[in-house]
This record gives sequence, C-alpha cells and structure tokens, in this order.
Amino acid sequence: MKKLILLSLVLISFISLSFAVLNSGKAGNFQRSSNDSFYCRAVDFPKQEVSEKEKDELVYMREEEKLAHDFYSLMYDKWGLRPFGNIKEAETRHMQAVKSILDKYSIKDPVASMDNGSFTSDKIRNLYNNFVKQGSISAKDALFAGAEIEEVDIADLIKGIKETDNDDIKFIYNNMKNASGNHLRAFVRNLGKYGVDYSPKHLDTETYREFIN
Repeated sequence: MKKLILLSLVLISFISLSFAVLNSGKAGNFQRSSNDSFYCRAVDFPKQEVSEKEKDELVYMREEEKLAHDFYSLMYDKWGLRPFGNIKEAETRHMQAVKSILDKYSIKDPVASMDNGSFTSDKIRNLYNNFVKQGSISAKDALFAGAEIEEVDIADLIKGIKETDNDDIKFIYNNMKNASGNHLRAFVRNLGKYGVDYSPKHLDTETYREFIN
C-alpha cells in the first residue's frame, strides 16, 4: 500500500510539473511571437498619405537599424558578449519592421546588400565606421558604442514620431523606441560591471532617466 501511495504521489508530481512546463513554454512562445511580429500587425493599418519627409525618414531608419545590426554582429564575433548576440537579432526584426512599411507604400528599399558595413547613406556609413573603430579598442569601448547607438536610435525615433501623423508609422516607431530603451538599459547595466557610470550623449537627462528607470 505504501508503495502504491508513493507511486501515485510521484505520478501526480510528474503530471503537475509537465503541465507547468507546457504552460510556461506556451506563454514564452506567445510573448516572443508578440514581440517579434509587431511589424506584421502594422501593415494591417489603413493606408494613409505618406509625405516625402516621412519617406526619407523611413529610408533612413531602415539603414540606421542595419547599422546597429551590423555593429552588434561584428562586436559579438570579436568580444563574444551576450548583449551583442541577443540584440543583433532584435535589430533584424526592426529592419523587417521598417521594410514592411516601405513595401506597403512602394518605397524603394535602400538596403541593397546585407553585407556588414554596406550602406547607401554616407552619413550612416561614416557613423558605422566610427563606431567600429571605437568598439574594436576593447569590450568596454564596444559597450559604450552600443549604448550610444541606442541613444541615437531613440532620439531619431522620437523625432520621427513627432513628425508623422500616420498611425502605422507611429506604431512601428513606438515599438522600436521601447525596444531600444531595453537595449540601452542592457548596455548601461553591462557597463556597470566595469565600474562605469554611463552618461547620455544624445538624449537629455530627463528622457534618458525615463528609459533607464
């Protein structure tokens, strides 16, 4: 009888654990899907008129996200730090997000090649080269560059949100801005492990603290 009771308890525990793991996996997949596919839902918004300024901003953001992706890919290969490996995947999704809007409005994609460091914009190319030069000095300098890239990204997205009245573009930019805030926190947190207190270069102190806190 004792053996039967013990066996029953073991079986109940196993079933409970399996159920918990299954539910956890479903929740994790749902959350991941929700984060990864926000750009897909953006194309469900009704089409609106897109100004030349909005088009230019979208084209620029497409390459700015590629800058981040290319830099993080290079730094992950060089230093092997987890933030670079994780965030480069997020930047791929951000590139896809902007691409979905470009396709929606038949705007020419500036990304002709996915080769690292390949850009149409001279400004983006120069920024990328400068960040690579900085990030190649040390792992700490690479993290500094990563934090600055996210700052630049957030500042440009805030500007883009203010300058558009299109719901789909606002939706994309807001999601990317929030994600960039997560990335900024990750880089600042990792710089803290080096005893570094990061100070913002492109965001005012109040805006920076909103994202960090």
